[in-house]
Amino acid sequence: MSEPQKFSRRPLYLQVRDLLVQRIAQGEWKPGSMLPSEDELARQLGVSMGTMRKALDGLEEERLVVRRQGRGTSVVDQASDAMLNRFDSITDESGKLIGSEIELLRQVVRHADAAEQKRLQLAPTETVLHVVRLRGDQGRPLMYEEASVALSRLPGFDAADAGSRHLLAVAQKCGVHLASAEEEVRLTQAPPTVATHLGLEPGTALLQLDRVVVTDEGQPVEWRVALCHLPESAAYATVIR
Repeated sequence: MSEPQKFSRRPLYLQVRDLLVQRIAQGEWKPGSMLPSEDELARQLGVSMGTMRKALDGLEEERLVVRRQGRGTSVVDQASDAMLNRFDSITDESGKLIGSEIELLRQVVRHADAAEQKRLQLAPTETVLHVVRLRGDQGRPLMYEEASVALSRLPGFDAADAGSRHLLAVAQKCGVHLASAEEEVRLTQAPPTVATHLGLEPGTALLQLDRVVVTDEGQPVEWRVALCHLPESAAYATVIR
């Protein structure tokens, strides 16, 4: 019989939630697999059913698990089609996702520059993977983006072929849960280099998306700045958590 887990002064349901997140991140329960029943989890951790239910409510809100009445609780696959575009997506007028074509322009692993140190909360000695890529649809470029990933926040990550892989899939493989994002949106003008890649005239009005994605512990993992030129019928949408 399992011994009751010892807890600190932090609200009990949050501590239970943290323990469940840790077990998911460590691979005890794989994406798509079922968790033990609520009463079994409560028994393992020595907490009440109410506390366990509240902890699972939090995990469901964070899209770490999905609960189906009569079927139980399963771990969400962050690399699934339904989840990959959680933090950003471009849709046409019918709501269909577009912009899935990715062209990697360049990528490099280097020390974080001053801006990356500030936005990703890194020390000058820490490294980032800096990626420049185009997103398009049916051969038409829609978005020019530069992204910097804090390598120290993704243990075991091999940056060699990372440019065309989705951040959420990479994080899941590294046992890291990306919980939320903050994004600033403003209008800007296309610099000459960006205009060339997007097939536009320099100075064309673009949508600038400045976004930082963080873990459930609030650690920044990716800082991305994207410049978008969307068709009139298209829309950009994001879920912050």
